[in-house]
Amino acid sequence: MKGSFLFLFTLFGLLSNTFAQSKISGKVLDISDKLKLKNASIMLLQAQDSILIDYTRADENGYFEFPKPVAGDHLLVVSYPKYADFYKELKADDNQNDLGEVLLTSVAHLIEEVVVRGRAAITIKGDTTEYDASQFTVEKNAKVEDLLKVLPGITVDAAGNITAQGKTVKKVLVDGEEFFGDDPTLVTRNLRSDMVDKVQVYEKRSDQAERTGVDDGVREQTINVQLKEDAKNGIFGKALAGAGTDKYYMGQLMFNKFKGSQKISAYGLFGNNGTTSMNWEDAQKFGGDSGVTINDEGGMFVDGSFQDPFSGQGVVGIPRAINSGVNFNDKLGGDKHTINLSYKYGNLQADGTESTIMSGVVNSNSSKIVDTENEQHRINLRYDLKLDSLNSVLVRGGVTRKKLWSDNRLNSANFNNNENLIASNRSRQVEDNDVENYIMNLLYTKKFMKKGRSLSLTAAAEKDRTYGFGTLYSTRSLVSLPDTITDQFKNRDQNMTNVKAGISYTEPLSSVLNLSLGYNIDRRDNASLLESFNKSTTDNYDILDENFSNNYDFNRRSNNYNVTLSYVTEKLRGSFVNNLNDDALEQKNNYTSNILKRSFFTYNPRINGSYSIAKNKHLWFNYNGRNQLPSLSQIQPLRNNTDELNQYEGNENLEPSFINSANVGYNSFQVLSGNYMYVGLNASMTKDPIAQNITQNEGKNIYRWANIDGRTNKSLGLWGGNYFKLSKDLGLSNSPQVSVNLSENYNFFDGQENVVKTANYNFTYQITRDTKTGLNFNLNFSPQYRKMTSNLRPDQNNNGFVFGSNGSVEYFVTKTFKIYTNYDYSFEAATEAFNEDLSRFLIHPGISKKFFKNESLMLDFTINDLLNENIGYSRSQNNSVFVQRRFDTIQRYYMLKLSWDFNKMFVK
Repeated sequence: MKGSFLFLFTLFGLLSNTFAQSKISGKVLDISDKLKLKNASIMLLQAQDSILIDYTRADENGYFEFPKPVAGDHLLVVSYPKYADFYKELKADDNQNDLGEVLLTSVAHLIEEVVVRGRAAITIKGDTTEYDASQFTVEKNAKVEDLLKVLPGITVDAAGNITAQGKTVKKVLVDGEEFFGDDPTLVTRNLRSDMVDKVQVYEKRSDQAERTGVDDGVREQTINVQLKEDAKNGIFGKALAGAGTDKYYMGQLMFNKFKGSQKISAYGLFGNNGTTSMNWEDAQKFGGDSGVTINDEGGMFVDGSFQDPFSGQGVVGIPRAINSGVNFNDKLGGDKHTINLSYKYGNLQADGTESTIMSGVVNSNSSKIVDTENEQHRINLRYDLKLDSLNSVLVRGGVTRKKLWSDNRLNSANFNNNENLIASNRSRQVEDNDVENYIMNLLYTKKFMKKGRSLSLTAAAEKDRTYGFGTLYSTRSLVSLPDTITDQFKNRDQNMTNVKAGISYTEPLSSVLNLSLGYNIDRRDNASLLESFNKSTTDNYDILDENFSNNYDFNRRSNNYNVTLSYVTEKLRGSFVNNLNDDALEQKNNYTSNILKRSFFTYNPRINGSYSIAKNKHLWFNYNGRNQLPSLSQIQPLRNNTDELNQYEGNENLEPSFINSANVGYNSFQVLSGNYMYVGLNASMTKDPIAQNITQNEGKNIYRWANIDGRTNKSLGLWGGNYFKLSKDLGLSNSPQVSVNLSENYNFFDGQENVVKTANYNFTYQITRDTKTGLNFNLNFSPQYRKMTSNLRPDQNNNGFVFGSNGSVEYFVTKTFKIYTNYDYSFEAATEAFNEDLSRFLIHPGISKKFFKNESLMLDFTINDLLNENIGYSRSQNNSVFVQRRFDTIQRYYMLKLSWDFNKMFVK
């Protein structure tokens, strides 16, 4: 680590000696009336290949300047909307630095693209930033992910997560259409970079906004990969196989057949070395935002023992995974019909161990052994029908089937503040469940002849069922009391049906002001049956345990009324959303016939605004006021004895809490240089919060939710960062980032109010060199200090220093032979809660060699965890409870991989 910091200091010392250069300057004016053309775009390109060297904009007087290059011939390009482009050759021996007046001629129609010996590397078209893929250098047979990594303002992490212009990318489209749903890596790690014509970055509006032309404020940062026309006919893909020591393996097969608008793709990924992605995020999203939050996220009424591995729950140890799928896209009838159909199959098996220590107001430790086997099938459909120029229908649907099996063995113990044992529990739970989900969403949009006037109708239906059985055997021990043994068979059948419908009408009040009126109805019915049977004298499980059996119906009826005013100009966008919600909840205990009814009428306002100071400078603000309704599990949780030492009780008298949250931010992005700066602040206050009241009784921790009247939970976050190039000649760029998060929350422990204050201070620094020749690296350093205080346990805290660093270094010995290493270092200092330092330094070196003229075959040898230090651990805190986990991980092994990129199409 000292070596890394020494490298940084040396680098900064070298940069400080950079000498001043002469300037190129001028003044951009209209040729006829000498009008000053503010914000005119000025680009400096290499004359030989049109690669961008520098970029700026004219100030309010039309004046511009930037450093003059040391050597070489260049082209100066000046452009302005509705004016013809101006360009001038600048020779290396030309001493003219002041260009004087640069006169532009107005034309009737401006050609949107700047054309200089082909195309510019980057252009701006409205809100869209467009990159010309041919102007950026990547390795032979590189994928789209490799291309994105070299585009200014775009970053890709090791997991394939993409950030563009400071915002997380939620969608990656191909020719404007979805490709394998919402998993961006299936695009970025499948498609070849040499197939790409353009990469477009923009904020995608909702389907409804795109169809009506009225901005509803819903936007997702999106990348659209536009393919070359001659890359849309042929087949391509990749095959990879890897074998390692200790029986580790991995494999990959990608196959694609494109013919015009028709795209057929199939993939298969498998392995046991933790590299197989299992991204199963559901692409089916429907319904609007009513402003009301329900803690269950509107999900099924299930007990806490149910876990879904495909959602990242309950997986411990070494995974053995298969992820495969088939995708079909096509446009028919002159683009009248657009269809996207996909099928996915996944299989996930894992076994391992995990230990957990909890301290603070709750003191316990536990260890478990987990074995799980799971598989999933999913079919997704998207069908878009354009009836005519004013009417369209969008249908989205999906079917999911899962089989989930798990065997969990748990040993746990609770202690008092003097670390004396109070109670312990040993249990084994085996579960075998099936999950079915069916979903359908319909959107009909009618636009009228008057611009901005539209009518939208929505309808959606969803059916979800979880059913299965299991066994539970546990022994609970209390000090000085006999053991309590539980031996039960459990039967589960839980159903959820959801039906939604809505209507929305938008009327333009002026050219910039729109009024939208909407009404939505939502009906959700939950039925949950969980039966526990004890053994009888016949040795059969036929005695119903009424204490831990549940048969509930829970129904919710919601009416939402929406009035929205939207104001949209070229620079200023704003909306004032008024949501009125009428919610009625009814719960019936089918064992006792008891009925509980609750109703809530709430107002949930929302304000969104953004101001474009310039095309590359934005200021944004939003405020959200929402009511947080009590969840099903908070009002009446299903009685569950799978964890005898932790029990949950309901509170039928819970009232909604109200959350005020606000965000403000500013970002500045220099498109052609890639320099990006952002700052922001968020704050929230929750009045009368719903919080946990923790009590201890007979060795058990009993959790019960309650409103803390007269109190307000508070949080404040500050962040900022900057990305800029350190040296164009050396190919160096860097990004410093800082964040501060503060909070104050309330809960209760044994009837006493507990005030918990936290503070987290984090700094991150990234430095990168990416030239694809010689030495390249991407290094990240992140020191952090976190602090937490509790008035009930001032003697115990989790205050401490945390440091992390990760990155990659590669050296190209030749064009086709490279040596590389990836690393990950983490350190967590000892705290009052946990009195030991935790650290690990993971190094993964390797060498790779490409073969054949087209470099399509690659042999790769890698070592995972060279130092054999991969110790699984994590620390976290929740209110005044500190948690430390240790778990199985994949340690050192050696692997040899062979990959083949095949391509049977004409790609220039």
